[in-house]
Amino acid sequence: MRVTRTLGGACAAAALLLGSPALAADPAPSQDDLRAEVKKLRAELDALKAQKAPAPEAQAGAEEGPSVADRLDLLEIKQKDAVVAGDIPNSFRIPGTETSLHLYGFAELNYVHEFRGDNADIDYSTFAPYLPLYGSAESERKGRDYLTARTSRVGIDASTPTKFGPLVIKIEGDFNNEPRTGGTDLYGSVKDIYTQQATSSYGFRIRHAYGVFAGLLAGETWSTFMDVDNSPETVDYNGPIGATFIRQAQLRYTYATPTWGNFTVALENSDAYALDQNLTPTTAGFSRLPDLIARWDGSFDWGTMSARALTHEIRVQAGNSAQAASYRGYGVAATALVKMRDNQDYLSLGVTYGDGIGRYMNYIEGAFYDPNTNRVIVEQAIGAVVGYQFKPTDWVRFNLVGGFTRNFDNEYTTYAAANGLDSGRFGINRMVRQVHFGPIFTPVRNIDLGVEGIWGDRETLKGEKGDMARLNFSAKYYIF
Repeated sequence: MRVTRTLGGACAAAALLLGSPALAADPAPSQDDLRAEVKKLRAELDALKAQKAPAPEAQAGAEEGPSVADRLDLLEIKQKDAVVAGDIPNSFRIPGTETSLHLYGFAELNYVHEFRGDNADIDYSTFAPYLPLYGSAESERKGRDYLTARTSRVGIDASTPTKFGPLVIKIEGDFNNEPRTGGTDLYGSVKDIYTQQATSSYGFRIRHAYGVFAGLLAGETWSTFMDVDNSPETVDYNGPIGATFIRQAQLRYTYATPTWGNFTVALENSDAYALDQNLTPTTAGFSRLPDLIARWDGSFDWGTMSARALTHEIRVQAGNSAQAASYRGYGVAATALVKMRDNQDYLSLGVTYGDGIGRYMNYIEGAFYDPNTNRVIVEQAIGAVVGYQFKPTDWVRFNLVGGFTRNFDNEYTTYAAANGLDSGRFGINRMVRQVHFGPIFTPVRNIDLGVEGIWGDRETLKGEKGDMARLNFSAKYYIF
């Protein structure tokens, strides 16, 4: 899964770089050279002030040069305006401030060829839970091609030192949002066609917008329940099924220890929903409290690992609280990254389980609301992801990644079967699986060229099946 982030910010940074006196002419001397010259001129100025007799007047008509004091003032101004390396990697310091700024991002082209199992009415990327079922009209739509640059990304990192440690800010976005529909589908609405017919323009959206100070993060980023660092890499944008894939607003505190790892607790945006008897989220979903997540991360000689737990309320409330139906769901997850072949390769392992885990599992449908009994009925599900990256040289790496989700039999599956929700294109699944394989080439420092074969299948609770096969090509050109 790739964890790889505004035009206005980039322009502002360019103006700073181009407008700086240090860059307009010859390359600026180093910060140490400027400091040494300032120190030398100060010594000269102090020596002149110490002289008892005034300096002889310049001969009439002679051209006077700048005084030592004038030269000192000019050097101090030049020193303040010089663009120098910042405190974070690949950054520069904004002239006149202590803030370091790092601009990053990439232009990316994705070319998808779908052999079978076209789910483009849901998402241009893979979405195996809604694959067309064998024998359906949708399953006969084969051979779709699609090219897009909508996953191109731009971002800014900033760091400012304080007496309590650095204040770090990240703002990142991409264009993976269809402005006419708000989704990532390719067909199903005439608005999808209009977008591609005109300029194929897609809307800019926030991926990350947060600040971190003294261990406290506030803003929007990956959920604390999601382990980005230990996730395997894929060319496909959505990545494998069976783990967590969610960004949301949150308030998170991390306590770092030198020997016992990092301990984190977070309050995250709650999005309470339950499905009605038409498999449509009820409009009476009601979020009263933020989701609560706890996490531990540790690093070892052999690699890293993480353990996480969450609890959230699934609540349906159309009127007063006495009429509400509520269930407190939970989930647990563990992941690890194991170094292989003298740290050249790595093995990624992850498992997620929950009772009413809902949207924190990629992907299951989530809870039902039964109006007859005024109860919320939740799923019991498990998911797992395994990935291996083989890197024989610096310019190529091969990724093999697999994942699955499974619903266990309980009251949830019984309710689905009794109400005809266990079959059809959008029926509840028993099992979903997905496999990714392919190389990513890095011919020069700022270029990644990838190709990936993807296979996936699904089986509904009723036993209906469907599968997919596709190739995904990617060309990614990084700013830095």
